[in-house]
Amino acid sequence: MIRQLKIFFFPTLLFLVHGCAGSISSIYDSSYPLSDETAKSKSAQLTVKVPQDWFVAENDENNSVDLWLVNQDYSATLNFVPLNLDSVIIKSIHGDELNSIVKFSQIFRKAQFGKTMNEFIHQEVFEMNGKKFAAYEYADDSKRAVRVVVFRSGDKYYELSAIPFKNQNPFELYKIQNSVLSSIN
Repeated sequence: MIRQLKIFFFPTLLFLVHGCAGSISSIYDSSYPLSDETAKSKSAQLTVKVPQDWFVAENDENNSVDLWLVNQDYSATLNFVPLNLDSVIIKSIHGDELNSIVKFSQIFRKAQFGKTMNEFIHQEVFEMNGKKFAAYEYADDSKRAVRVVVFRSGDKYYELSAIPFKNQNPFELYKIQNSVLSSIN
């Protein structure tokens, strides 16, 4: 009986490993429809498609947002923010750059929210269109479910934060976020 299980288990395991060896998918879908409108970041390092029923916002009070997409009913935003990494942080990065940058992003979040910060959840690394992304979620000080995706475009690292307002379904918002990520040029 054990020999039969080994004979069955080993080929099955090889099939699963081989099938998963390609790319790593996100836990969220990326099939939300995008419009034909293209949005370009202020730094001109990033170009994405705008989701249907969304628009590009022009005003950013403190100029920290490089590209700002807003749902037409103002129920959510997608904020692309370049990460300005100093030489100390860059020197401390060893091995997997993206995971190191995510750790720094999380440290910044903890500093921003202090004691009100809970744990990060749904942490993942995934690929789309040959690009690698790392994501995590948290509840902000207003108890909104926020998802941050960190990635590299050109010579810069970015955070793309999906922030719901009103009663936006976070799963739908994260699907929209992934769809926009899939359109990065």
